[in-house]
Amino acid sequence: MKKNILLLISILWGVVVFSQSKTELGLLLGTSYYQGDINSSRLFYAPSPALGLLVKYNFSDHLTSTLKSSYGKLKGDDADFSDIENQLRGASFSTSYFDVSMMLEFNFFPYNSSGYIEKNKKRFSPFMFAGVGVNYLFHSGGFENPVTIPFGLGIKYNIFERLTIGVEWSYSKTFDDQVDGVLNIQDEANTPIIHNDDWYSFCGVFVTYKIFRDKIDCPTYDD
Repeated sequence: MKKNILLLISILWGVVVFSQSKTELGLLLGTSYYQGDINSSRLFYAPSPALGLLVKYNFSDHLTSTLKSSYGKLKGDDADFSDIENQLRGASFSTSYFDVSMMLEFNFFPYNSSGYIEKNKKRFSPFMFAGVGVNYLFHSGGFENPVTIPFGLGIKYNIFERLTIGVEWSYSKTFDDQVDGVLNIQDEANTPIIHNDDWYSFCGVFVTYKIFRDKIDCPTYDD
């Protein structure tokens, strides 16, 4: 399964790069944090710097595919929480991660990142996205349970010809309960219906640049 996912991502990457007239390349900068057994609910807990690369392929004004790779750090410490369970356990962890994901992005408003700013009336849209990915956790030796399900929301704005800025907030569901090194105790009498796997999140800004315009504007026929 791992090989099939990596092969699919590689094929899609090749298709996207080949179709340059609808492709955007970009950079992500922001912060990452973790939620799991140590931190069960606190948002933006122990945020750490994170960065990533983006390749976007625009199928239409509403639909975009995104290939994203990101690198960041996750950490947690039971000493940061006052719950009895945290205080008794006394666990802590710190790890770097590398993530590659393929997602489908839906623009709520018609959006186009090509053309001069005075002509582009489709230059702003909130969007949502979801997909599938794989990760590598450096503290655990890698691909124990690498599959992730990323999803999130964002806003983007085409500031001038082919250059877009935006913000996004994503969550990645893992299928690994030991991102934080803490394993839930399970037995026949105590097994949760939905396994309490760990999650991590990325929140930050991105900049993308469209390689070519969809078409060359001809000033003779301008309105």
